[in-house]
Amino acid sequence: MQLWPAKSEMFLSPLGEKEIRRRLELAVKPVKFQSFENRSLGDIEQEAFLFNGKVGLNGFAISQIVNRPNNFLPLIKGKVEGGESGSLVHLEFSLFPSVKYFLFFWIVLMVLFSIISIVQGDDLLTIIFPLIILASSYALIISRFNDAYLKSRRELIRLIG
Repeated sequence: MQLWPAKSEMFLSPLGEKEIRRRLELAVKPVKFQSFENRSLGDIEQEAFLFNGKVGLNGFAISQIVNRPNNFLPLIKGKVEGGESGSLVHLEFSLFPSVKYFLFFWIVLMVLFSIISIVQGDDLLTIIFPLIILASSYALIISRFNDAYLKSRRELIRLIG
């Protein structure tokens, strides 16, 4: 069983490898342009981009551009293999590393609260409450990640599928 929510899939695109890369390069805002000083790309409209990230010859690492913060937005890593009747696209959807670090801290903190309550001989509710919070948080994480995954996947498939 995997602790963090993640998805992995492959699909066959009718487009060639070069066409997929071309479409990605047009729709992905390069990461190097994301700084506090320079939030625009000059004459290019912000709405022209669907994703942030990097597109290279060996694959891509992107995330969907959103209007409001979303900590559960998946990082999409992909690789395209050209073929005779289209291209095979390998995709991996996962949480960003910084979100994983925070969630790991949260899990450790809630477990420590429960252990401290056990050691102090507190009542059952005080012992179980942090674990209930932890289980509720995990259910929320899975739900929010799956929603963001479906939206990001839909946009990516529309772009290259």
